[in-house]
Amino acid sequence: MPKLPISFLVVTLNEEENLQRCLTAVDFASEIIVVDSGSTDRTLDVARSFGAITLHRDWTGYADQKNFGAERVSQPWILCVDADEVVTPELRASILIAFKQEPDCDAFDVNRHGVYAGKLINHSGWYPQWRTFVYRKHAARWVGLEPHPVVEFTGQSKRRLQGDLLHYTYRTIEEHMRKNFSSARSAARAMHKMGRRVTATDLHLRPIWAWFRSYVVQLGFLDGFYGLTIANGQAMYTFLKYAYLREILRADSSTLTNSNG
Repeated sequence: MPKLPISFLVVTLNEEENLQRCLTAVDFASEIIVVDSGSTDRTLDVARSFGAITLHRDWTGYADQKNFGAERVSQPWILCVDADEVVTPELRASILIAFKQEPDCDAFDVNRHGVYAGKLINHSGWYPQWRTFVYRKHAARWVGLEPHPVVEFTGQSKRRLQGDLLHYTYRTIEEHMRKNFSSARSAARAMHKMGRRVTATDLHLRPIWAWFRSYVVQLGFLDGFYGLTIANGQAMYTFLKYAYLREILRADSSTLTNSNG
């Protein structure tokens, strides 16, 4: 099969278990770029077995890693996903059709579909979830608050592709809760850099709203037990990121007081 003018870009850190599934689904890409931040498992071996170009960059955040890779691709188009995301056969077919001739747009939005412990999540804010994953080089850039940056599109027009991008989020509840802690810390550090402060509303009301939005507004109750788990996780994550930010700010204040004293 002729390769498409697409560079497939993925950032990794110890993604041995996910990467093979991810790369197997993108046999249409002319180039695979893996930006790794120091994996100690077989991630790089898996990447090279697919003919990927592997680049090392110390971790400074998802957006930085992805933009670093995007600046080094050789193809005019980029498909950028995470290692735990997989192009479905339906999405693959849609991409092939879209690139039968030169696309008359500068980017494509894709519907990401979350998977929790092997179960498709059809609500809870996890689906539908249209985001820009395919774009012309220099027509978009990754921006936004860590650890969940998004594509800032600067081109002229976008279209939508049919078929989902599966996002294999958490295999277990324990993994979900553990990642909540690390993600909340990353978000708190990012908010601190932006000069964000913490209010009583942030600590008391935002977690309640996060739960209500996920479980009620976004129909998480229709996802059964995992819909409830996701809503509880959203409340926990929301509280933690503001609690961590409060902790950082208090440490700053203590340091300033000691230095002045």
